[in-house]
Amino acid sequence: MASPYSQELNPAEPTPAHPAAQSEVFVDEVDDCESEDESDDSIRQSNSDLESGGTTVANTPYVAGSHASSSSGLSDSKKHNEKAAVRVRQLVPDIDPLVYHGLDASPLPPKKGNRLYRYLRWNFGSVYRRIFCLAFLGNAAAVLWFIIRCGIENRPILTYQQAATAVTANLLMALVVRNEHVVNGMFWVFGTWARVLPFWARTLCAKIYSYGGLHSGGAVAATFWYIIYLVLLTIDFRSQEGPLDAIRGYIYLFGYSIIAMLVTMLIFAHPRIRVLMHNSFENTHRFMGWTVIGLFWAQIMLETADSSNKSSPHHSFGYFLVRNAAWWMLLFTTLLIAYPWSRMRLRNVEAEVLSPHCVKLNFDYRDVYFGQAVRLTDAPLKETHAFGVIPHPLAPTAAELAGEKSAITGEPVQRLSHGGDKGFSVIVSHAGDWTRKIIDHPPKQIYTRGTPQFGVMRCAGLFSPVIVIGTGSGIAPCLSLFTQRPDHPVRIIWSTPNPLQTFGRSLLDLIYKTDPAAVVIDTRKTGRPDLVKVTYRIWEQSRNGIFPEELKPEARRPCEAVVIISNQKVTEKVVYGLESRGVPAYGALFDS
Repeated sequence: MASPYSQELNPAEPTPAHPAAQSEVFVDEVDDCESEDESDDSIRQSNSDLESGGTTVANTPYVAGSHASSSSGLSDSKKHNEKAAVRVRQLVPDIDPLVYHGLDASPLPPKKGNRLYRYLRWNFGSVYRRIFCLAFLGNAAAVLWFIIRCGIENRPILTYQQAATAVTANLLMALVVRNEHVVNGMFWVFGTWARVLPFWARTLCAKIYSYGGLHSGGAVAATFWYIIYLVLLTIDFRSQEGPLDAIRGYIYLFGYSIIAMLVTMLIFAHPRIRVLMHNSFENTHRFMGWTVIGLFWAQIMLETADSSNKSSPHHSFGYFLVRNAAWWMLLFTTLLIAYPWSRMRLRNVEAEVLSPHCVKLNFDYRDVYFGQAVRLTDAPLKETHAFGVIPHPLAPTAAELAGEKSAITGEPVQRLSHGGDKGFSVIVSHAGDWTRKIIDHPPKQIYTRGTPQFGVMRCAGLFSPVIVIGTGSGIAPCLSLFTQRPDHPVRIIWSTPNPLQTFGRSLLDLIYKTDPAAVVIDTRKTGRPDLVKVTYRIWEQSRNGIFPEELKPEARRPCEAVVIISNQKVTEKVVYGLESRGVPAYGALFDS
């Protein structure tokens, strides 16, 4: 099948200007994954999305195997010479991207099973929730075992000291799985080395980014164990004769203060509340979490002093402390919390303004791997923000400098800066007050916290070829794969307002160099596309052996999986829409 990219444009003809748009990842208007439009006219154009800002070039649909002629007035021989040098394409057409890219616009095949089956399989039964249930139900089984033993032996089996140990064990698990080195280790094993495994095993390993289920499952279990601890503590203290002394009074005070804060943290961590009140979630999670750990320390010390005072024969405070498993686990938990903050550093940064809506920050203090993210902040105690890193590209060879032409203009390719240098960059686009401040007043120094940490984009390396989807500034984490693994077979779909004006030609040139048949959609011209349909049709064509003629030879194979970087609504809709039709799809989680 011939590709529709064969339209010829005059390289000297200026690209029409369009109003610059905010480069934040746009929000899909669909709340329920089941409500996606299955019709072939699912791409709707609203008045606000049809701001052309000027006259656009011709966008005649293309017939397979044909080449549209140029309307620029060039002679036939000149056009032939230009065609031989580089095929210049219309960057973003004004027509349905399905039509322009030669994709089937008919309705998609139905999803598997009925609605209840799909909900249990891909929504409620997601890998993240399965891991959460495994962590929580494992603790529930332990409680049930203690209850059964208590009934059989007709005596108390579980003590409040054992319940306190269970609390600290679950908190330790919740924090270990969040440690950056542990996360990176899991991604090295399951997201990198696993690429030698069969396809079915790789599809399972790629779900490693769902590890957050252990974090939330452990935290919820710790809260329920703490309730059990308080009940057992109260029963034990009330069963003893004598008035309540000061030590036990403070143990009560700290205990009920801790449970109040744990419950508050769980409420704000609920996915819906977390989205609606994200800043409140971050503040409660951080500052209440630190307070809870401090009160735990005070409570354990008081309990140890109480046990020492009432022991017979008498034993020292240190004797009871070093034999308390909860004390040791609380010590490791505290170190895990403090460790990332001990690696807070003020870094020099070079700001490279791409547009009024986007800035590229360049760092030179270390190298990184594709699929990682770094945490940045200018107010460490107030907020931190994670950004996908872009490793500095390899230095171009002499042949590349002399021969490569832009697929957009036909002129020499524009490259990302710092080619061959040590370091990496991040792209900050307008998505809120903090990013607006960074764009308007680019910093010369900024704090980084911890070490770069792998995320879902690392899983793209498990599949070859892989379809990579980015919306808005979500393309930035994808660039890490394109720069560090330029020969990795990929198909690229990028949907964003005004891509050229917002992000610059060097980024577009990199995308078209990586995938000459990339689908770049300007939502200011065509409206928001049906990404499920566009992606499925590209996947379907590859499975049927149909490829655009521009596609690299190594990418002319059936696509194995899809990885998307977008906002929560779009990610959930696309992943669900593809998985329910049998396409392996992966996207970041937002409730982990």
